[in-house]
Amino acid sequence: MRHMVTSDIIQRVFQVFHNGKTASAYTIEKGSSQYLVSASHVFEGSFEINSIMIRHNHSWKDLPVKTVLNHRDMADTIVFKLQFDLSPRHAVSLGTDGVRFGAWAYFLGFPFGMSTHVGDINTNYPVPFIKAALISGMDLTREGFNTLYLDGHNNKGFSGGPVVCIDESREISTQIIGTISGFLTENPIHSDTQDDIKDHGTNAGIIEAFSIRNILDSI
Repeated sequence: MRHMVTSDIIQRVFQVFHNGKTASAYTIEKGSSQYLVSASHVFEGSFEINSIMIRHNHSWKDLPVKTVLNHRDMADTIVFKLQFDLSPRHAVSLGTDGVRFGAWAYFLGFPFGMSTHVGDINTNYPVPFIKAALISGMDLTREGFNTLYLDGHNNKGFSGGPVVCIDESREISTQIIGTISGFLTENPIHSDTQDDIKDHGTNAGIIEAFSIRNILDSI
């Protein structure tokens, strides 16, 4: 059974821009602080980022941040501490407890820089696209970081967006389980050389995401 994705997660997802690339990010809280989570590969360059650009009211605006975690080489996850709350603190749970193989998950973000707008309903922030996938596998041993694999069709621009599960039987129905990294590709084989044609890879339908458990103990 598929469930509704509601404002408790939609209003936490933001469109970001860095070094000519657009991507996605989302907010979480720990204690009194709010953080913005995204994918490290979006923020190539300096290991510590002091500000990023965020989309608001149809324009890009500078957002001061403090980089508190950057798993750039291992788990493609970056976490920024915010100076003020960017989103409402809707109740969501964080972690992978209860996640089942073959269950539906959803991921949110801004493919190809696209977004939708609803004006004041979302305080003039763009509204993310929502796509569905099956939880296909999980690797708990990859360099000490938990990796999630989803069966679905990801697009460029979803990087950094949240992966969520919805269980309406729980008091807090929305559970953030990870962060989108990218999708695996299949390369056609050249008929003469039998080598992969690297420049013509196609989306293999396998999405790689990194578990939110990788960051909860580090912020």
